Amino acid sequence: MSISIQQISYIHPDKEVLFSDLNFAISKGQKLGLVGNNGCGKSTLLQIIAGQLSPSSGVIVRPDDLYYIPQHFGQYDSLTIAQALQIERKQQALHAILTGDVSNENFTILNDDWNIEERSIAALDLWGLGQFTLSYPMNLLSGGEKTRVFLAGMDIHNPSVILMDEPTNHLDSSGRQRLYDWVQKWRSTLLIVSHDRTILKPPSGNL
Repeated sequence: MSISIQQISYIHPDKEVLFSDLNFAISKGQKLGLVGNNGCGKSTLLQIIAGQLSPSSGVIVRPDDLYYIPQHFGQYDSLTIAQALQIERKQQALHAILTGDVSNENFTILNDDWNIEERSIAALDLWGLGQFTLSYPMNLLSGGEKTRVFLAGMDIHNPSVILMDEPTNHLDSSGRQRLYDWVQKWRSTLLIVSHDRTILKPPSGNL
């Protein structure tokens, strides 16, 4: 089982109960769309599953390599692309080793991922961001480019579970089509919040 939601409740700071005693499970390899009216708590639930918010009560079982693509990216504006993608520590460890600092700590951080920079650059290029370096500031990117950065992270990290919150909102038509194609090919677990009916109903999927 990839994700298990057990008796989850969430009370908003203004005391509004968004959901109570929520239970469901997502099996390995399953693709699901989460739909509902605006303000009903879909994005909040994704944040809770991702570990970015704590539920008021209940238990969540999730894999360590879960990958979350948020709807809004303002919290990443002070970071570089590498930092937003959480590959900076590997980068630093790699550069340290190559310049002679062969400490166990650096090898542990790198974890034999010697081509982390090449893989990351290739993933950015695949999502139409080949003109940007890994040190490029996130605050200089458009909304669609920020979305593409996080979509590239799927190919970099190859997670077993991906959560997406309105991933097509800021994308142009070519970006949306690339994402539709990717969703159809993806074989691991996927949970999507979206008002985009195309991504929720891929021809060969089970969304």
